[in-house]
Amino acid sequence: MHVFSDPSSLLHAAEMFALGVAASFIGSIAGLGGGFIAIPALRLIFKLPPTLVAGTSLFLVTSNVASASIAYWRQGRIDKRIGLLMGLLAIPGSIVGALALRYVAAPGFDLGYAVILLIFAIDLLRRGKSETEAEPARLPWSREREFHDALSGTTYRYRYSAPLAVAAGLLTGFLSSFFGIGGGVVALPLLLRVFVLPAHVVAGTTHFIILLSAPFGVVTHALRGDIDWLLALPLAAGGLVGAQFGAHAARRLSSSALVRVLAVALLLAAGSLILQHLI
Repeated sequence: MHVFSDPSSLLHAAEMFALGVAASFIGSIAGLGGGFIAIPALRLIFKLPPTLVAGTSLFLVTSNVASASIAYWRQGRIDKRIGLLMGLLAIPGSIVGALALRYVAAPGFDLGYAVILLIFAIDLLRRGKSETEAEPARLPWSREREFHDALSGTTYRYRYSAPLAVAAGLLTGFLSSFFGIGGGVVALPLLLRVFVLPAHVVAGTTHFIILLSAPFGVVTHALRGDIDWLLALPLAAGGLVGAQFGAHAARRLSSSALVRVLAVALLLAAGSLILQHLI
């Protein structure tokens, strides 16, 4: 059993709680899940194996999206048709991702996650450079959607491709459990940049997709012994606290400078994950 699993170690529980607060606070402000911040810390600082990292982080992500999804549902800012389509297809992908992780060595996990961090860092740096709204992509077998936002009284029209949503749902679920990140790395860019949904609807729908699929990944990891609950519970508790503070802080802080700082932090984390296997 890992050294952090000592039931008498309140210090480690406090460390996990603090990590959960920090990860979810920063992630909420930047529009990322807490898992994106927690995973590099769990690998680089706490030296946990990939299976334990993925299972523990996914539990943190699931608790966070559950809280956020309730708020988005009450606001009516979830496209339920697209969310259900992608979320239900993400379930088998989530189970397979948790099982597949057993066959990947630590260097492969770190390199793959470093690539994801690089993609998100580049995306963060590109945000805000263009103020013009993206044009809908030409999609195969596309269907038109009409979504009425009751809070703003605005009706949005956009198009989505069911086959593309199905494929993205499967990939979302797989990456969700494989890395423990929830899968927003696939769902969010697809909804925002390809289907061109309104940003607030993208956030709500992405959380809903992850909420449907992530619990199955958590159960699969738990059944395989990939979750240390003495780590996961304080981490998730801290995540709930950090997410609430982050949501409030995001309304007051200027995001441009913070996004650039976070992008640099992600780049450094990606480099560290790679360098630890080269030095």
